[in-house]
Amino acid sequence: MNPSQYGGAPGPGVTYTQEFKEVLASTALQAKLPGGVLLKKGTGVLAKGTVLGRITAAGADKDKFIPYNKAATDGSQVAVCILDNDADISQSDIGASAWIAGIFDSTKLTGLDTDAKTVLKLCYFV
Repeated sequence: MNPSQYGGAPGPGVTYTQEFKEVLASTALQAKLPGGVLLKKGTGVLAKGTVLGRITAAGADKDKFIPYNKAATDGSQVAVCILDNDADISQSDIGASAWIAGIFDSTKLTGLDTDAKTVLKLCYFV
């Protein structure tokens, strides 16, 4: 950097960019789960648009949400909703908002399969 380029003042520094990921194909029809969800810690960073399942098995984690997995046996094998924002759940459980209805771009969702599409009856996928 040439110090005289900015009259001796520091330059603009490093430029960072952030990508905005929109998973909704339309904002006309959408609804979020009232009260949101409690995400179970330990999964790391979940991306906006992750399909979530709810743990229904007895224990301390009952009724917490984790990424939908049709091979699971703890209740999370049933898709319930779609995460509204990125969430870092590496260290602790956190609350988050999630959609239960809307028109979604299926190419931008994480964990979506034909079983999840069938269960998420208020969601449309394009």
